[in-house]
Amino acid sequence: MSQENVEVVRQAFAAFNRDLDAALEWMHPDIEWHTHDAFPDAGTYRGREEVRKFWRTWEDAFQGFRLHLEECVPVGERHVLATFRVSGQGAGSGVGVGSPAVFQVGEVRDGQVIWVGMFAGESEALEAAALRE
Repeated sequence: MSQENVEVVRQAFAAFNRDLDAALEWMHPDIEWHTHDAFPDAGTYRGREEVRKFWRTWEDAFQGFRLHLEECVPVGERHVLATFRVSGQGAGSGVGVGSPAVFQVGEVRDGQVIWVGMFAGESEALEAAALRE
């Protein structure tokens, strides 16, 4: 099951770069998306619509906003650790920007992502996955 979960997360990332709504189809309608203090918009977003609003904020701030998946590995039976970076150009300035690595843990249930935590550090992400097992 864990390799199937990795594939779900990989497909969600690939879909995001094509169309946000396509990525949301990989997410459970009751998804909980948590961003932590390392992010300016730290908080909890519940449901596809709130997650859509979260990502639209980023897309509005950066033209050509893209996610670059670097690594995607299983953590236990239900969780996947994804390491990625983001890139784009400032909407107002046109200046190219890129992020340091972001670590995201996703919990997959019945082929859909039900819970996500975004972290600045890998150890924090792995700890969150362990607490949810």
